[in-house]
Amino acid sequence: MKRGIVTAVLVFICFILQTSVFELIKLAGITPNILLILISSVAVMRGQKPGMIVGFFCGLLMDIFYGSTIGGFAFLYMVFGFVDGFFNRIYYSDDNILPLVLIGVNDLIYGFVMYILCGLLQNHLRIIYYLKNIILPEMVYTVAVGLVCYQILLRINDWLEKNEKRGADFV
Repeated sequence: MKRGIVTAVLVFICFILQTSVFELIKLAGITPNILLILISSVAVMRGQKPGMIVGFFCGLLMDIFYGSTIGGFAFLYMVFGFVDGFFNRIYYSDDNILPLVLIGVNDLIYGFVMYILCGLLQNHLRIIYYLKNIILPEMVYTVAVGLVCYQILLRINDWLEKNEKRGADFV
């Protein structure tokens, strides 16, 4: 119960950070994808099902506030949570490289999907320009912010696991 409440609060906090705070501190017009950091971190730490649930609700928030149709972002983020959840089996909490690589790869895929849906369908065929000026800088910025955010999310996860273990020992 406590984990669900904390996760819901984290989804809202990350959504607010992505859509308001980081919009104010853009670097070269690029903002990091904080929700993608949250989805990858939860999926790697907790597994496929929690990753998909968090991905769905993060995507649903993006669809409600920024999407033209409901379900596009929700599906994409849910797929990221599902795929990243596979890596839960080889994940160790002291390993910082795996989550950051997954965050970078997910952001790269996200950038290409957005290029296909938003750019290519509107007849913008300059993929090299889009890759050099939008996709790669956003990926680097997201991974850099992910260094800090992942450590915070890891501490929250460790705290929740200790509370769950303490509660299980009590019974």
